[in-house]
Amino acid sequence: MFYRFQPVLVFIVVAIVGMLTAAASWYTIDQTNRLTFLGIAEDAVQRIGDRVENHMLLIKSVEAHFQATGEVPGIEAFKVYVSYLQKTEQFNGVQGLGFARYVQSGPQSDQAISAELERNYGLERTSWPETNEPYRTPIVMLEPDNEPNRRALGYDMYSEPVRRAAILAALTEQRLRASGSVELVQEDFGNPQPGFLMYTPFFAPNSGRPLGFIYAPFRIPNLFESALNRSPMLPIHVTAWDGEPTDASRIYQSVNRPSESFDAPPPSLMTIEVAGRTWTVEIQASEIYSPPVDQTRTIMLAIAGFLLAAALAASSRAQQRIIEVGEALRLQSERALSDREFLLQEMKHRIKNMIARVMAMSRQTARSADNLADFNQSFTARLQAMAASQDLLARTSWQSADLKTLLAQELRQLLGNTMDEDKLEGPTIELNEVAAQAFGLAFHELATNALKYGAAQSETGKLDIWWRVEPDANRRKSLIFSWRERSQTPLDDQNSNALTQKGGFGTKLLDATMRVELGGSLQITPDEYGIDVTITVPYERVKADFQRSAASGRKDPAASA
Repeated sequence: MFYRFQPVLVFIVVAIVGMLTAAASWYTIDQTNRLTFLGIAEDAVQRIGDRVENHMLLIKSVEAHFQATGEVPGIEAFKVYVSYLQKTEQFNGVQGLGFARYVQSGPQSDQAISAELERNYGLERTSWPETNEPYRTPIVMLEPDNEPNRRALGYDMYSEPVRRAAILAALTEQRLRASGSVELVQEDFGNPQPGFLMYTPFFAPNSGRPLGFIYAPFRIPNLFESALNRSPMLPIHVTAWDGEPTDASRIYQSVNRPSESFDAPPPSLMTIEVAGRTWTVEIQASEIYSPPVDQTRTIMLAIAGFLLAAALAASSRAQQRIIEVGEALRLQSERALSDREFLLQEMKHRIKNMIARVMAMSRQTARSADNLADFNQSFTARLQAMAASQDLLARTSWQSADLKTLLAQELRQLLGNTMDEDKLEGPTIELNEVAAQAFGLAFHELATNALKYGAAQSETGKLDIWWRVEPDANRRKSLIFSWRERSQTPLDDQNSNALTQKGGFGTKLLDATMRVELGGSLQITPDEYGIDVTITVPYERVKADFQRSAASGRKDPAASA
């Protein structure tokens, strides 16, 4: 059983080994690419974190400037200081640096704020918008002095809940704190961008009373782009959230598209601390990303594994075929030897039968002949009939034959031209090639036996032959052929038992042709005065339209003999 499936097993085992090797290679390369991309993601997060740190340092430097002067500096000094900071790389991404007063709500504080805005920027503006909060934090200084920043002057940041929460956190903890995502008042209302602010409180040196808040507004897209858009450019797609990743908390998303390649590394999720708030950042490979080590070698390894498995399986199958062909040749040689032995035995048997039949016909003809010419004519006719019968059986291309015609040719060898074919009782049956040869051999054996041992030895012998088609117990048709011969005088024991001898070649040949060739049965009943032979075979096996597959094979009579 294993031998038959050896090529399949070889293919499966080698293919599995090849696939495991390819899988190991894929895993190794994939892990290498993942670690490489993780390094890229960490670099991107580090850039963003460094940018935030730089902005926080800007605000702390302004706080240090305020503390060094001991009071809120004048607008000119503040402008000079901010203009100096603008020259540094840290300022990229910052909308400005400013100061917001921390005052109680009321007309008096509103007047003071209006006066300070008039003094600093020449604006006739007071604190806005209206509020019911007890305190205000209006913007009184915001540099650089440009149109967007001027729109923000006087804005009371304490009136807006998100900004107020950050202001109170900075005041309570007395350190730098960031707000959540807001829309900056500097924004162009046609294309607003999300932003946030960072606040640090400034206290009066002597009393410790809070004077206001040094702060900086940021456009979040500008902050991320200023951090990421520097050499070397990173092949990443960035999404950021203020807190947990939800649609409502998303504050930034890259304009490029994430990679849809099958070998793209999985996204990396990281966090950044921004002045008391936690930003969640997801780094994905972008559409321009290409892995440092591609999986081509893995694919080639898998293909090579399959090809090797197929080659080894083919080689195993070729070896198997060589063994099978060798075994087939051995069996064919043995079969040929067996067939040759059988043919030799059959030829010897036929020669003996032929000589016996010729001698029997000559004796029979001599008894009934009146003179030599009569003997010569009758004997020659019987020899010609015997030759015609043998010639008919020897024609291998013969497709069919009438049973009665075949039988009559054999009987003419016994009875000569005096045979009355009308006494042969039975329907017209066209035999196929296999059945014709089988019945021809059977008739030949029965006729030979009659000449050598049976009723044909004397002129008083009688021969009763008939055939018919009858259904059996299973309603399947069977051809029944009966051969009955009788002599007026008893036969000696040797002659009466000649056909029924189990070891005789003629008996074996009859059994092989009827039972093995046609799937039928043979019944031989000896009698003191003769013998009864009944042959029964399936009708469908003998009729001329029965087609036998060459693949089914016909059992050799020699194998059964």
